[in-house]
Amino acid sequence: MNIINGHNRLLAFLAALAIILSFGRPALALDDGARAYWNAKEGTEVVGFQYLKLDMDASAVVQFDPGQYIYPNSDIEASIFMANWSRHISLLKRASSLSFFLAGGDISADIDAALPVEFQPPGFGPNFSQSATGFADPGVQLVVNLYGTPQMKNNVDLLNYEPGWTLDAAMMLGIPIGEYDSDKLVNMGLNRWFGRVAFPIKYHFGVFDPGHMSSFELIPSVWLFAENDDFLGDKMENDPLYQLESHLTHDFNIGFFGSLDALYRNGFQSKIDGVEQGDELEIGNLGFTLNYQVTRNVTIRTGFSSNVFGDDDLNTSIGRLMFVYGWNPADENIYRVQGSH
Repeated sequence: MNIINGHNRLLAFLAALAIILSFGRPALALDDGARAYWNAKEGTEVVGFQYLKLDMDASAVVQFDPGQYIYPNSDIEASIFMANWSRHISLLKRASSLSFFLAGGDISADIDAALPVEFQPPGFGPNFSQSATGFADPGVQLVVNLYGTPQMKNNVDLLNYEPGWTLDAAMMLGIPIGEYDSDKLVNMGLNRWFGRVAFPIKYHFGVFDPGHMSSFELIPSVWLFAENDDFLGDKMENDPLYQLESHLTHDFNIGFFGSLDALYRNGFQSKIDGVEQGDELEIGNLGFTLNYQVTRNVTIRTGFSSNVFGDDDLNTSIGRLMFVYGWNPADENIYRVQGSH
């Protein structure tokens, strides 16, 4: 009996580590990422740091999406650094999490002569280069499980957890305090409130223990934006941006998993002083994620994606390098006890 109990405790500890380190939710990135909405034991905390490299070439389009660094008829290079902290809690007796994120970096844009007059900064002609450096808008996100995952307060709950289909609700709010210059087209901040409502759906299949876990994940969401009342001296509005993200993940061994990723975005029609400008956004990306557990608390994640369907005049590539540190005080105690024998 003691051998069995010890084996179960070790399995619970390893499973907790795998879940803790499988995610570190991106902060206002273009996507959430694979296994971002896996629920962990109450009290678990995760800190994530990531670097994003974005290259975008928008030719013969007049779409404008500052939140995703898409500018009309431009060649964009952006280096974005992000940090986020998450804590897993129980809310309404359901597995939940609360996250805060910060972002910053630099963007450079080369704009060609096809830029509409409405998008030209004061004092600039139709052909110019512009850049921005500093902090982007920070934000906060609350995630609550609606179906499939009860509150997990200890390792017994984790051992008894056999997920199939799960459904969460995620609500994010961006706070407009990032770097913003109303005389510039290119900015880090958006100068407006924005938010997102998402309903992550997950199906876990295979054996739910480290080295054997697999999942299919589907994340429909909608981004909502308030108006920017000082965009180059005018008022800018945008329709909602609809987003559908999916991941097929699989453990290759106890410390390494991979994912095939897809991301589709549509909508976000721009209006300047009430007049529609250009076309709505339509872009679809395919890519991959590789996640390696370096130590019991640290993982490294890398990934790449590029658009393969949607607007033919918009070419994007996104590279990611991420470090995640996760811990749970109860599991740290178990590790110390296991290490003492």
